[in-house]
Amino acid sequence: MSSAARTTRPPQPVPVAPSAAAWGRPVARFTVEQYHRMIDAGVFVGARRCELIHGLILEKSVPGPPHCSSTRRLARRLMALFPEPGWVTGVQDSITLSGSEPEPDFFAAVGPEDNYADRHPGPKDLVLVVEVADSSVAFDRGAKLALYAGSKVTQYWIVDVNARRVEVYTDPRGGKNPTYRTQTDYGPGDAVPVVVGGTELGSIPVSELLP
Repeated sequence: MSSAARTTRPPQPVPVAPSAAAWGRPVARFTVEQYHRMIDAGVFVGARRCELIHGLILEKSVPGPPHCSSTRRLARRLMALFPEPGWVTGVQDSITLSGSEPEPDFFAAVGPEDNYADRHPGPKDLVLVVEVADSSVAFDRGAKLALYAGSKVTQYWIVDVNARRVEVYTDPRGGKNPTYRTQTDYGPGDAVPVVVGGTELGSIPVSELLP
């Protein structure tokens, strides 16, 4: 199976979050600490799942069957490459970044599990973050990409269910318009290498990640 892929420079991300100027009204933002206090107080009990993105509490969309199937496939294959106790993996679990607490579809962080008994993994812990995208692809390429790049998450994948490809972003760049310097696209005939710190842990055929 081919591991060749096409490499391009990614486009500039869309604005990371709505602004007061864009909406013509003030935008209320929350810190991670305030968000945690709201969770502890039961504010979201009985509500649909939310995540904190750039200080805004956003409701998560309900995933359809293709998204769920791809997430399960992804998790099974990646967990095998990130075994405990050296690694910790999460599926739609929280990670803590500056002003944000997203719930990516998959993450891998440096272990052991005891590191996270009283906190979520942060930028210095994370070696891979993955979002599975169908209806959310524009958000994942825009606000989420800028968030992960600005937080210096070293590797970010988007599994694009509709386009049937995996986009691998590496070499984060911060600043006013955070993005990744390198984007590599892998199609159904390719295998995605899983590389951490210059070492390839294995590879996963794109066809095995898509329903």
